[in-house]
Amino acid sequence: MKRLVFTWVFFLSLVVSAWAIPQPQEQVEGMINSVLSVLQQDELTAEEKKSQVSGRVQGFLNMASMSERTLGPYWQGATEEQRQHFSDLFVKVLERTYLNRVNDYSGGTVQYLKQRVKGNKAIIDTKFVTGDLEIPVQYKMIYENDRWQVFDMVIEGVSMIRNYRSSYGEIIRKDGLDGLLALMEQKVFAMQGEPPTQ
Repeated sequence: MKRLVFTWVFFLSLVVSAWAIPQPQEQVEGMINSVLSVLQQDELTAEEKKSQVSGRVQGFLNMASMSERTLGPYWQGATEEQRQHFSDLFVKVLERTYLNRVNDYSGGTVQYLKQRVKGNKAIIDTKFVTGDLEIPVQYKMIYENDRWQVFDMVIEGVSMIRNYRSSYGEIIRKDGLDGLLALMEQKVFAMQGEPPTQ
């Protein structure tokens, strides 16, 4: 009898724990709805939309994981200062790249297709629909520090992290990690319309 009671208590504790962990799709929906709520305001100019969207997405991204995966084998050889500098620049590059396309997403809706969870990893399949255009977007997530965060996006079959890792890897092999950081600084300044500091 005691064994049966213990088994039920153990089972119930697992059920409670499972329900206590938020579902990854909820995090993705929260991120997307936060952005779409701004983009769908027709009275806002493109610059006003960029200003309001800026920074909203960062809390949903696991920049530590994204940065390490993007640098790949070069992460281990980087100093702590180089890692932090790369992460700071990388989030700005990502933000400005997608902010410059706000008009492309202003009139669209998102369909949530499938959620797959295995351990602390999850994949959320979605489809962005605007007019006659349908764009499959897959969010890869990791559960850390009591929340789900995105560490990669696969847009029309192309991994964002893999794409950056390939292009950044070529630069590192040619100019070193410091050379990449210098180029990233120039790109960020160019995106912001500011001259680079000397």
